[in-house]
Amino acid sequence: MDENPGDIGQGRDSEKQRQMEGSAVRWTFFGVVAASWIWAMLACRRFWERDPDYAYGWSVPPLVAFFLWRRLSDLSPAAWAHMNARSAPRISVQPWLLALPALAILPMEVYRIEYVQSGFFVWSVNLWAVGLTLAAGWWLGGRILLGTLLFPVLFYLTAVPWPAILAIPVKQGLMTEIAQVVAEILLWIGIPVTLHGAQLHMANGVVGIVEACSGIRSLQTAIMVSLAIGELQLLSVGRRAGLLGASVLLALATNLGRTLTLCWIMERHGDKAMHEAHDPVGNVAMYSLLALIYAIGRFLTRPDAEMIAPVSTVPWARRLESLRWGALPDFRPFLTVGLLMVATVHTWYFALRVKYKPQVVGIFTPKLMDPESAVKREFDEGVWRLLAADSGVQFDIVPRGPDERRISVYQLFWKPGPRVQDALGHRPDTCMPGAGWIPRGDVRKTQIRFNGHLMDFYVFTFDREDSKTRALQLWGIWRNGRPVEMDYSRILRNSPEVFGLFPSGRHLMGVEVVSAFTTFEGEAPGLELFERALPKHLDVNP
Repeated sequence: MDENPGDIGQGRDSEKQRQMEGSAVRWTFFGVVAASWIWAMLACRRFWERDPDYAYGWSVPPLVAFFLWRRLSDLSPAAWAHMNARSAPRISVQPWLLALPALAILPMEVYRIEYVQSGFFVWSVNLWAVGLTLAAGWWLGGRILLGTLLFPVLFYLTAVPWPAILAIPVKQGLMTEIAQVVAEILLWIGIPVTLHGAQLHMANGVVGIVEACSGIRSLQTAIMVSLAIGELQLLSVGRRAGLLGASVLLALATNLGRTLTLCWIMERHGDKAMHEAHDPVGNVAMYSLLALIYAIGRFLTRPDAEMIAPVSTVPWARRLESLRWGALPDFRPFLTVGLLMVATVHTWYFALRVKYKPQVVGIFTPKLMDPESAVKREFDEGVWRLLAADSGVQFDIVPRGPDERRISVYQLFWKPGPRVQDALGHRPDTCMPGAGWIPRGDVRKTQIRFNGHLMDFYVFTFDREDSKTRALQLWGIWRNGRPVEMDYSRILRNSPEVFGLFPSGRHLMGVEVVSAFTTFEGEAPGLELFERALPKHLDVNP
């Protein structure tokens, strides 16, 4: 019996429609994966650009791409054929269920723009990109493709900034441990030195081991480079582990040598020569570290290892046809909701830019006319470079009565711009341990009146393990003249600022910090000490 031409035409139309729908699902999925990686790299961009510890981050994505290309090129025709399962059904997840997680893009995009130091956001978005890519490998090629993608994709995480709960203790531990070892060596070779936290007090000056000099940069770079060389040289798992361990030890050793060299220069030639040699000595230490890691990697390389993947006889088009495209879930609703969330956030920010008048000068004005009551001090060159503030002043309030104490004060201001996002990273709870001060007790709030204006401050208490000396510090931070709400109930966070879910334009405003610090023994002085002294030397013009 003859077939009905209308049925044939309808069948062809249905097949064409299914092909078009499958193509749309496929391209949407890859669009979501590509957008996830762009978003992940945008989250890391600020660290790669402005944090020397992660300057190597720009080199990681090209290495990931190369490692992926070589591993995929190394797969045999049999492996590609084994992945072929055209009849694999699409994952049975309702598309509207996939759209629900896209609602989280709104607060996450706010975090990316306003809270660049949020370790939660940075790791969340990067793990999403990594997890989605590995899931794609499983859906499209099963265990074979997943195993092929595993190392290159996970290697990307070496460029993601460490979360504060890990980075801060490691930095502070390295600072103090390096300082202790260097002090012991200096005393052993006959150079007098006194150790206070991570500061080495010598006859000709002080060598301070700040966070940038802790060795964390060498350690992170060594981990990334050793893993990259292990993949480039096609080392076995055991040899890669050996190279990684040796690289960590070399990172610690080269940083120790760098600090010893700077201390020797300080002892022989003074403070100025030490500062002039600071960067060259650091560069020599870093390049020596990289050269040694490469040399060890070459030593561990098998003679028969192929450094470049052979040219496969299977065309890429045929390899791609072997993948299980029918297994991909439908991400079209996810992409639609995600784009709507991004558009909402940036439209909101456009309105905030029109609304806000950003602060361009600080609200505090120092009064330093009387040299007998206030002595101005210059910022250390390295510290000022690390702070990256647009303006600032540092001075000591000289005690003039039995109830007064010397108070060290600084005022810093960051104009709206890229650097203002780093201002909250310079806080007593993370910076003072580098000078040997250990936080004690809870952080509390207080207020001080300046020419009629009540200003909010946080009160920190510190002590030293090696002496009876204690310290009291008032620290205040304002954004566009308004106090920034901080929560110090949980420590070791990049920023204890109280977060919000909606755009507020924080990155569009100026940030100002005022600190007042005094030492004591025995019972802590009352806050009246600061209430009397600070208003005499600072005016407020909100």
